[in-house]
Amino acid sequence: MKSNFIKIVGICVATFFAFSACKKDNSQESLAQVKTFTARLTPHSIKLKTFGTVTYGKKNDITALVEGTIYELNVKEGDKVRQGDILLRMKNIQYEIQRSENQNQVNSAKASLETSKHNLTKSILNANSQIMSLENSRLNLAQKQSELELVKENLKKNERLFKAGGVSKQDITQMRLNAQGTQTEIEILKKKIQIEELGFRDEDLILAGYVPSENKDTLKNQLIELNTRSAQLEIEIAKVNLQNALENLKSTDTLIENLTVRASSDGIVGVLNFENGEHVMQNEKLMTIVETSSPYTLVTVQEKDMQGIELGSDAELEIASLNEIQSGKIEFIAPVADMQTGNFNVKIPMKNDDEKIKLGMFVRCSIQTNKSGNFFILPESVALKRDGNRISFYSVQNEILVIKNCVVDMEGDGRFFIESGIADGEQIVEKPSSALKEGMHVKAI
Repeated sequence: MKSNFIKIVGICVATFFAFSACKKDNSQESLAQVKTFTARLTPHSIKLKTFGTVTYGKKNDITALVEGTIYELNVKEGDKVRQGDILLRMKNIQYEIQRSENQNQVNSAKASLETSKHNLTKSILNANSQIMSLENSRLNLAQKQSELELVKENLKKNERLFKAGGVSKQDITQMRLNAQGTQTEIEILKKKIQIEELGFRDEDLILAGYVPSENKDTLKNQLIELNTRSAQLEIEIAKVNLQNALENLKSTDTLIENLTVRASSDGIVGVLNFENGEHVMQNEKLMTIVETSSPYTLVTVQEKDMQGIELGSDAELEIASLNEIQSGKIEFIAPVADMQTGNFNVKIPMKNDDEKIKLGMFVRCSIQTNKSGNFFILPESVALKRDGNRISFYSVQNEILVIKNCVVDMEGDGRFFIESGIADGEQIVEKPSSALKEGMHVKAI
């Protein structure tokens, strides 16, 4: 009896320990298995991976310098043009009328100038003639004065002879009349010379600002210049009038030339604002020419990714559709973020000598930032949730799930870069299931 009791007790104890062992084994086997990522502090120089599109480098708005109606339009949107190509022609009948009037003014001014030159020639001849006439009058005066002296001497001799009875009274009377006549002629010549000397006297030269020359030829030239001043002034006025007429004609020709609109640069017609037959006002924009030889990659960078990006930062540009990779440097960073998106526009110049790259093409960009250091680099798949630059994730500590929160310092290429808050070698759950809860016992794999 006693031995049976001992056997029963032994069986119960054995069953209890077997059950306990079995329960423990089942507990180990029922732990949830989670895939983990081992966090390591890693030195890293960060590159920002992003996307962009090809945009124009420069654009030239072609405006109408004058008013007119388009009658010949040589381009359409998308056409390739070269600098100097004729884009369109306009007409303006008012300019044609104005040009005809200006040409008539030029012709009239030229005729006036020729007439003035002819008048100057006549004035010079008249001045020479007057000088010669004055010299002749002076010679005549000198001759008459000499004749008068002879007449007076003869009269004295004959008066003595008359007293002696050798000459009749009638002869004496006639001689006296001759002397008186010669004297009268002299007085008339003197008056004539006084009239002819007007404008040819030394005082006339002095009054006009000349210093009378002692040289006869120089003095003559001075007198001619003085007496042809009016004709010379007419020539100067005619020249001014001709110059004004030519300037007016040139201005009208410029207006007419501006009716022909040419391309100011190589490129493509991006926007065309008018069609054939439409009337265009002065300064209206006709079209926009986009230069394609030096396009940009336009990248929109989020505010959180702007750290470490600066002018001159190196960038690698991949145009997948052309299987082409270019290197460049950031040339422009918008000083202000877009009000709607909060992103910053960044421009990187590209080479397009063969013009294969077209506007709007998709570009993969890798921008080298100036931020480097030691980071825990986690895949984006570890994140449970995100709030700005903070993320939460599961960490496995002693086979128990613990939620941790960390600040993301940088991110890119599908990875988070975190400087602190994680232990080296810490196991972090990748792609956490919604079935997982904090405090669960798990097995890391």
